[in-house]
Amino acid sequence: MDAETVVKQYSNMVYSIALNYARNRNDADDIYSEVFLTYLKKERDFESEDHLKAWLIRVTINCAKDFLKKRQTDFLQLDECFNLQAKERTEDVIDKMDVSEVLKKLTPAQREAIYLYYLKDLSVAKIAEILERPENTVKSDLHRGREQMRQFLEPSI
Repeated sequence: MDAETVVKQYSNMVYSIALNYARNRNDADDIYSEVFLTYLKKERDFESEDHLKAWLIRVTINCAKDFLKKRQTDFLQLDECFNLQAKERTEDVIDKMDVSEVLKKLTPAQREAIYLYYLKDLSVAKIAEILERPENTVKSDLHRGREQMRQFLEPSI
């Protein structure tokens, strides 16, 4: 499969994963570009289309995490400059949250598992392979993530 075909076929998947991590289009664009630049630099010796897809997901997640680590470091340095306290940065809990807001409240591991399972329709085994985690860990992340989402989305009585 040539590079142009791969980009066309997997463009939406890579961008949606990048956007899920970055939570804004500008950062997602940067992550997206980095993923396909990495692909173009790599020798294309994938065993199958599934192998290619798994590789793209893994690279997208890694690029996003690297990007977010760098951004977090930048924010920490900015906070130090202005000497802000953590309490000053914390927002009040919003009464009515949509699902995307609830996803932001989950741990990164829970958010990854739920995103890949429900939105990318991957099996627990495939998620475990991509994230390089044991299957039972992925199952736990899914279970805990669902429980957290249920708690956030249930109306207060």
